Amino acid sequence: MQIYHLSHIDLDGYGCQMVSREIYTNAFAHDPSLSLHFYNANYGKEVNARLEQIYREIKRTKTKNPKNNATHILITDLNLTLEECDSLVQAVLELNLNGFQVTFELLDHHKSGQECAQKYTWYYLDTKRCATQIIYDTLLARYGLCDSVQKWLTPMVRMINSIDLWLEGGYAFEFGKVAMRLIVECKELNRFMFDGEDRHYKLALLKESAKFLPQEKGAILLDNAVLEMKKCFLKGNLLSDTLDNLVSNFQCNLLTQKAEQCSIYYGKYRGFLSYSIGNISVLANLFLKNNPQFDFFIDVSARGNVSLRANNQCDVSLLAQNCFNGGGHANASGGKIEGFKESFIYEDIKECVQNILRGEEYE
Repeated sequence: MQIYHLSHIDLDGYGCQMVSREIYTNAFAHDPSLSLHFYNANYGKEVNARLEQIYREIKRTKTKNPKNNATHILITDLNLTLEECDSLVQAVLELNLNGFQVTFELLDHHKSGQECAQKYTWYYLDTKRCATQIIYDTLLARYGLCDSVQKWLTPMVRMINSIDLWLEGGYAFEFGKVAMRLIVECKELNRFMFDGEDRHYKLALLKESAKFLPQEKGAILLDNAVLEMKKCFLKGNLLSDTLDNLVSNFQCNLLTQKAEQCSIYYGKYRGFLSYSIGNISVLANLFLKNNPQFDFFIDVSARGNVSLRANNQCDVSLLAQNCFNGGGHANASGGKIEGFKESFIYEDIKECVQNILRGEEYE
C-alpha cells in the first residue's frame, strides 16, 4: 500500500500528518508493502504543483516495483477549487486506465469548499471540526489504534481542534497558542530545499510537545522548552552552541548529502544550487569551506533574485554580470532572473538555472 498524504503548512496541516503517520504505521506494522509519502502545500499554484508531483511519484514507484499497485491519495486541510477537483478526478482516471489502482479522498473543514463537497462524494467537509480532528476520527474508526499511542495523541488532537477553530474555552487553548507559534516560527530548515527534513523536524517537535500537555502550566513549560527542543533536534543542547550555528552546521551536512543532486556547472566551474534559503552568507561560506570540490554557491529566491558566493575559486561577480544582469564582489555577488516563473519543484528550478549558465535564454 502506497499512501500519498498532501496537507496544509500550518499547525492543523502538520497535525493531520502526525495523525496519519501514527495510525497508518500502527495499523500496517506487519505489512512491509506500506510506504508513506508526505507533501505539504500552501494555497494557490502550489496545490496543483504538489498533486502533479504525486502523480509523477506514483508512476515512478510502479516502474520501480510493478507489483505494488495499491495507492491512496489523501488530502487534508486544503479546500480545492472546482477546477482543481476536476483535474484530480481526470488525473486519477488516467492513472487507473493505465493499470494503476488509485483511490483518493479529501478531508477538510473550510466552508469555502462547500460547492466542491456538494459535487463530489470523495470530498468530505465538516466545518465543526478541524482537519486534524476529522482525520483522527476517520482513521481511528477505520483502523483503530493501540492504547499507548492514543494516550498522547488524543489530547494533542483535541488541543489542535481548540486552537484551529479558536475555541477560547476549549481544551488546552493556551497550549494551542504556543503550539501554533511553534510551527509558524519553525523556519530553521527551508521546506523547499529540505522538504522531508523540514517536515520531520516539525513533526518531531509536535510529538515532543505532547509530554508537556498533561502537565500543570503545560503551555508555559512548552514555551520555555522550545529553544532546547530545537537545539536537541539539531544535534546540540542549550549550552553547546547558538541556535544559528547549530542550524548552519545541520544545514551544511544536509547540503553535503545533496552534493550530486544539486550540482550545476558554469564552464569549468562546479556550483551548488539552493532554492529559497535566503541569507546564505554564513551557510554558503561554511559549505564551500567543507566542500572544496565546489567553486561557487548560488541561491535563487521565489522571485528570481540570485545570490552568489565563492571561496576564491571562481569570480562570481563576472558570473553574475554575464548570466543574471548583476554584479558585486569576486566572492559575493547577486543578480536577478528576469521574468522568473515561481516553481515549487527543485528539479524545475535546477533545469532553468543550468540552462541560463549554459548561455540559453530564459523563457
